[in-house]
Amino acid sequence: DPGLWGWAPVSEGPGWMNYSHDTEMDRDWAADQLRRKKNVGSGLPDMPIRMQTAALPQVAVAAFQGGLVASTPPGNPTLGSALSALEINALNADHVRHICEGLLAVLSDRNRIAVHKEFAELKGVEALLAILRQHGGETALSALRVIEKLSRTVPREICAVGGVDILARCLEVAGQPPRLLEAAVRCLHGLTFDPEAKNTVSRRGVLGLVETIIEEEPLRKERQVLVTAEEEASLAEAWSDVMSMSNRLFHRLSESGRKGGRRPD
Repeated sequence: DPGLWGWAPVSEGPGWMNYSHDTEMDRDWAADQLRRKKNVGSGLPDMPIRMQTAALPQVAVAAFQGGLVASTPPGNPTLGSALSALEINALNADHVRHICEGLLAVLSDRNRIAVHKEFAELKGVEALLAILRQHGGETALSALRVIEKLSRTVPREICAVGGVDILARCLEVAGQPPRLLEAAVRCLHGLTFDPEAKNTVSRRGVLGLVETIIEEEPLRKERQVLVTAEEEASLAEAWSDVMSMSNRLFHRLSESGRKGGRRPD
């Protein structure tokens, strides 16, 4: 008998075609071709589109959902939903910081290498770099800490999307807080353990930037205006960490550092 729309259902015989299935196949094929076209010449591996993403461990769920109940995608928290929330809340510094804290917990998991690869495939690196363009202070620092976790596992992916240039820019900005400066240097230092990434860091002129940081240490001390001894101790510790990481990065990039003079890393 004719159905609601005036036609009778077709029985599933030898010539029967599942149009819904065929449409999905066509869609998947088109998406595959688009992905391949975009990846040509990028240096990135060709990976299939991921329909499901890793679930977040409980420690990450707590950090990820802190203050974000009304602005996160529905369902159980996953890496994909965390990145969706990051996009939704991109202009809210507090929300971005909470999400980055959750991501840091995810990327510190014992299965981190697989998770790091998945994070890069989901364009998580691009999302973190966008935070550095839009935010400063504690929010930028939280994003830099996530990038540092990724710097030794997906260094080429970070370089492929302009990460070195953005990190180097953090070193160039005058008056940068020492903790933020140290975090940017740590990220660049992590990248140097991959030969191709190290070449990218070198070409960006990071060695000269690090030398400037080291040489300007006496001048910074002269310009400091401190109120309490506690402030002085805190700032001294922060700059000491900057100098330590700067020297380590200097030696990773400088042949003279390996031959003598300063102690190599």
